[in-house]
Amino acid sequence: MGGCGRAALLLVLAMPVLAGCGGKAAPAGDAVLEQAMDVGHQSAGLDRLTVAEAQYRLAGTRALARDDAGAIGDAGYNLAVVQLAQGRPADALSTIAATRAAMAVRGRLGTDAGLDLTQAAALHRLSRDDEAVPLAAGAMASPDPAIAEQASLLTGLIADARGDRATLAQAVAHLAHPHPVPAKWQADEDELQARLRLAQDPVAARELAVHAADLRRQLVDYRGMARALTLAARAAGRAGDSGGAAALSLQAAQSQHAQSASAPIVTGAPDPFAEPAPPS
Repeated sequence: MGGCGRAALLLVLAMPVLAGCGGKAAPAGDAVLEQAMDVGHQSAGLDRLTVAEAQYRLAGTRALARDDAGAIGDAGYNLAVVQLAQGRPADALSTIAATRAAMAVRGRLGTDAGLDLTQAAALHRLSRDDEAVPLAAGAMASPDPAIAEQASLLTGLIADARGDRATLAQAVAHLAHPHPVPAKWQADEDELQARLRLAQDPVAARELAVHAADLRRQLVDYRGMARALTLAARAAGRAGDSGGAAALSLQAAQSQHAQSASAPIVTGAPDPFAEPAPPS
């Protein structure tokens, strides 16, 4: 797609890693398209998501003007990822559908694992897992290891939520790699291993979940970190450590609320950075 590999997204609950295309996806000779993609990539990396969204729209418009199916696919993919990162899965689905249509009219009718994975993540966010499962499963077979990796994580998360231990075990097996591996991949493997081992060995599950949370913190994947902390809290509770479970749950809740004002207000500990109440 567009001559460059699209990197994996922390699609399920996190900021995307848009390292795939940046400015390098644009065809030689179109400096405007190249610059828009590059600025979008840099802005996303700095968490300036509204700026990134505007730049990917500009890149996509330029790709339409150029009548370039590959560049349209890359810009649409990146735009949908940024919309997901902003908590707008319905908008991401609309972008993906329009991108597929624009590519199809230009003869690009084959499977696109990156768009499939992005669509699956958006559907999962909307609690439409029956539709998400086959798309994620197909993306697991992608020759792009980053796409296959993220699809395995998404498949495992959905399977765990459904109580489908057989599919969760398959996702864990798909994530098993010779070590050492990139921190992102290790975090994914540890988290799914923790979910698989939670019922039989909660102590080990807690250790794996805490390690996954530590790795995600280093990756600036705070949404994924909070998810791993919540899992560690569940494991601590199953292991009989009620105090540890309460502390881990509080850590996860404070992180979630700090990331989004729409997250539930945290009870049990004061927020040292909250604005003071106005005088009555």
